[in-house]
Amino acid sequence: MSLINGLLALLGEIESDAIAVHEERCISVRNRNADCLRCVEACTSGALAYRTGELLVEPERCIGCGTCATACPTCAIELRNPTDAELTVQLKHSIVATKGHPVIVCETALEAAGVAVDDAPAACAVPCLGRMDESALVGLAAYRAFDATLACGPCETCPHAPGGALMRDVVEGSRNLLEAFGSSMPVEVVEHVPERVLVSDASGGARRQGGDGVGRRDFFRSAKDASTRAAGAAVSAELGMADAEPVPAAYRKVGADGTLSQFVPTRRVRLYNYLQHIGQPEADEVETRVIGAVSIDAERCSSCRMCAVFCPTGAIKKLDEDGVFGVVHRPSACMQCRLCERICPEHAITVSGRVPIKQFMGKEAVCFAMKRPAWTPNKPSSMYDKLHSTLGEDLEMCMF
Repeated sequence: MSLINGLLALLGEIESDAIAVHEERCISVRNRNADCLRCVEACTSGALAYRTGELLVEPERCIGCGTCATACPTCAIELRNPTDAELTVQLKHSIVATKGHPVIVCETALEAAGVAVDDAPAACAVPCLGRMDESALVGLAAYRAFDATLACGPCETCPHAPGGALMRDVVEGSRNLLEAFGSSMPVEVVEHVPERVLVSDASGGARRQGGDGVGRRDFFRSAKDASTRAAGAAVSAELGMADAEPVPAAYRKVGADGTLSQFVPTRRVRLYNYLQHIGQPEADEVETRVIGAVSIDAERCSSCRMCAVFCPTGAIKKLDEDGVFGVVHRPSACMQCRLCERICPEHAITVSGRVPIKQFMGKEAVCFAMKRPAWTPNKPSSMYDKLHSTLGEDLEMCMF
């Protein structure tokens, strides 16, 4: 059983309880040459791991934190417990309860403070701050929060350390976005739970919890029952003890122009809607981990346009009109998945996280003109035509 099939088998089994998996969006499914394992690398609980060339799965470890969904560049993984919409409700509640100073706190920070979840009702509590993506933090500014505080426990001793590292990348990108759009809302990361979100006892101090640590809300629960059912099948299949279930072929749907199915995740739409509510862009460019600008080296490019064939969002589209042959790139639709960069046979493509603001806003696209090939891919005569364009008359001699 291949690595990607093993991963999909695992996620597909537990998706009904904790996550939704859109296999056709996964870049490793779209092209076998992609080597993306960001969901595995970001897993905070050890439910997913990749060591010594082997995928290790322990679904019973899953805590439903959602860090894998934040790490996935194409939103192939979406959270159901809580959903993004439910998380937004919790964030808005924290804005109201703190009078414009919302706090998002992780499980480890609560444990370090000896505080139960129910004793921090004004905070938005999550298992790991890796759950927070750019649209969630930018949304706080759109909902008129004065500032945002993320209370993160000590990552050095936290079993969910990968989530803390991802959270800091998200915070940095969110700050860049807010600054580019003229928002002065600060986003701070602190180690301790702010007193303003805690319930006070009769003496005026914050009420602490004794016993075995924090209490958990429903959304702290993972899909353990479904995961346990999936564990035996997924692990035995990975060890070659069972036949793998066939991967659904939805991703094999090909459009009239020869490209695979494309989509725009709701997180991307929500992020742009929030930015429009914040204001107009004031910077010349912006840098984030979720939006990218493609550059193509014309000298290296072989005009195969495979970048457009496999692009999951349609950020790269084929162009063949008015005598111009090539591709058009729209950074506003780019998820910075870097699939095009990885699969380019000539290594002619590079992707940058720094995007000019006009391209970021979708007001400007980039056209890459290419030399029209003398052969047409996927035709019965394509191999002969390609060889003929390369060897010319010498090809006739090769036929004898």
